[in-house]
Amino acid sequence: MPQLLKFLRYFLLGSAQRVFGAQALTGLLLLGFGASVWTSLRTDICDQEIYTVKESDFCVWNPPVWVSDRFVAEALELRAPEARTEELNSLDPNLVDNLLIAFESHPWVEKVESIEVRFPARVDVKLKYKEPVATIDPTPSVAIDLSDSATPVFNDDGPNGQIAQDGQNGQNGQNGQNEKKDDARFGEKYVVDANGYRLPDEYFRKNPSAYRDFPIILGIRSTPVSGFGQCGDPLVVEAAAFARFLTERNVFEKLGVNRIIVAKKKGERKGVYCLKTVGGVAVFWGRFDAEPEKASEASGKTTDERGETFALQEAKARKLFQLAEKYSSLDAVPPEAAAELNLAVEDVDESEKQTTAPIAGNVAEESAK
Repeated sequence: MPQLLKFLRYFLLGSAQRVFGAQALTGLLLLGFGASVWTSLRTDICDQEIYTVKESDFCVWNPPVWVSDRFVAEALELRAPEARTEELNSLDPNLVDNLLIAFESHPWVEKVESIEVRFPARVDVKLKYKEPVATIDPTPSVAIDLSDSATPVFNDDGPNGQIAQDGQNGQNGQNGQNEKKDDARFGEKYVVDANGYRLPDEYFRKNPSAYRDFPIILGIRSTPVSGFGQCGDPLVVEAAAFARFLTERNVFEKLGVNRIIVAKKKGERKGVYCLKTVGGVAVFWGRFDAEPEKASEASGKTTDERGETFALQEAKARKLFQLAEKYSSLDAVPPEAAAELNLAVEDVDESEKQTTAPIAGNVAEESAK
C-alpha cells in the first residue's frame, strides 16, 4: 500500500510539473515572438498620422490674456536641439520629458504643473505663469531732490519732460543737471514680475493701454537688458517686490495709488520710495526693507530681523488705510496734515511695531472695507 501511494504521488506531481513547464515554455516563446513582431512593425505603427502630435493637438489650460497666440509654437522651439528635428509622436517614450524642457524654458512659465499625453494624439498642459506686478517707465520725467532734508522731494511732472537731479519740485537747482527725454539711456516702458524679471511685451506693445493695468514705477535709471530676463539692476528687483507687497494689500485697488517713484543716493544699495495717488497726492514711504521673496533667505538676516523689518512695512500699510479712513480718501488729506503722509521709518510710531501676524490681519480687514 505505501508503495502504491508513492507511485501515485510521483506520477501526479511529475505530470503537473511537465504541464506547467510546457505552459511556461509556450509563454516565453509567444512573448519572444510578440517582441520580434513589435520590433518589425514598430516603425510602421508609430509613423501613422493618427499618432502624430501637431501644434493644434495641444490643450494649454487657462493661459492669461498677455500670453501670445503662438505660445505653443514658441515653446516647441525651445526643445533640446536633437528633439527639434523629429515630429512629435504620442507613442514616443521621451515625449513628456522633451515637452517639460520646452515649456519650462518659456519666459512666461513659472512652473510646469503637469503634462498628460492622451491617445491617439492630444497633450494636456497645465502651467503656472509668471504674473506682471508693475510697469517700469524709464522715461526721465521725474524730478527728485535727495538732499539732507527730512523728506526728499519727488515730482513726476517735471517741466518739459526733464529731470532735475538736484532741484526741488521739478525746478532745476543751481547744480541741477537736465536730461533730455530722448536720452539714449532711457528706453520704452516694460513689465516685470515680482522678482524683477522683464517679461515679453508683445501683447503690451499691441495694446499700450494694458501697461496701465499695473502700477507704474518711475525713477529707474538703468538700461534694461534687451528682450526678456533678469534686468540686472537690484533696484528693479527691490521695486518689483515693493509693488507686489502693495498689490497683495490692495493699496492700489482700494486707495487710489497708481504710481511708485523710486530714488537712490549714489553709493547706497537701497532706494527710497514715494507713492502717488491718481489725484497727485504724494505719500513718502521711505525705505522698503522687506527682502524680495527669492532673496530673503540669502539676505544674511536672522528670522527675527526679517520679521521685524517686514512688520514695519505692514505698519506703514496699516497707517495708509487709517489715513484714508480718517479723511475719507488719501486725496482728501488737507495741506495742514501733510506731515501724516510721511511714513518714513523714524515717523512710524513704536506702538505700531507689532508682530507681523496681527498687523497683517489688520491690513487685510482694512483692505476689505
